Amino acid sequence: MVSKIQESEPGAWKNTVTGVGLGRKLFTYEEGGTLYATSAKLGSFKPIGEGYNTRILLADGTDEGLLYAIENSGTLYQIDPSSGEWEQIGEDEAWADVVAADASDGTVYYVDDEGSLFAMPVDGGDPTELGEGYDTKALYFWQGYVYVLENDGSLYKVDAETGEYELFGAEEAYDDTLAATIHQGVFYAVEDDGALGATNLEDGVYQELTGADLSDVRHLFSASGNLYGIDNAGTLQRITI
Repeated sequence: MVSKIQESEPGAWKNTVTGVGLGRKLFTYEEGGTLYATSAKLGSFKPIGEGYNTRILLADGTDEGLLYAIENSGTLYQIDPSSGEWEQIGEDEAWADVVAADASDGTVYYVDDEGSLFAMPVDGGDPTELGEGYDTKALYFWQGYVYVLENDGSLYKVDAETGEYELFGAEEAYDDTLAATIHQGVFYAVEDDGALGATNLEDGVYQELTGADLSDVRHLFSASGNLYGIDNAGTLQRITI
């Protein structure tokens, strides 16, 4: 049974544009340019950077973890989540054509606006093309695979080394998805009827989890062993299963 537990004052997160979970914290970029770190356990938060104009925020959980911010200008920044220290990666506007991305082990995986999937090492080198013909809404990295959610609702599982892919589930199975994330080896998708879809990435088994109405959730995160969502009113909710 799915339930929601309110974890913030109503509307406290209403200015959130994008965010990710990393370790025991939630990292969110707010309108106005501030990057915040919030303890998922305690609820305390603090700003760790200002002056951003972020379109996509990524978390690389390898070792101590890093954040990557792709700005609206297309410039990529690497951010130390503990100190907020940052450095620009590559040239100005080099990532302007990125539609969706995720990061793992020093590599950013992304789909560009021409539909090609690439793996780009952050410390230098050329990108490796892993495929083409995608029309991507979001993508997620998990244990050697890139999971590509298409705009038609189809989910593809792509080998991050070879680019070999397979349709994961039925075509357009996630066409009603409002927000999604990978949490503990399960692909969770909030559906527009308020249910929570759960697909085990090991065997592909799908379950529809019901209980609390999640139809107002617009961001979904995995952090500190829990699922979190931000609803349309800007309130942080812990989602229990």
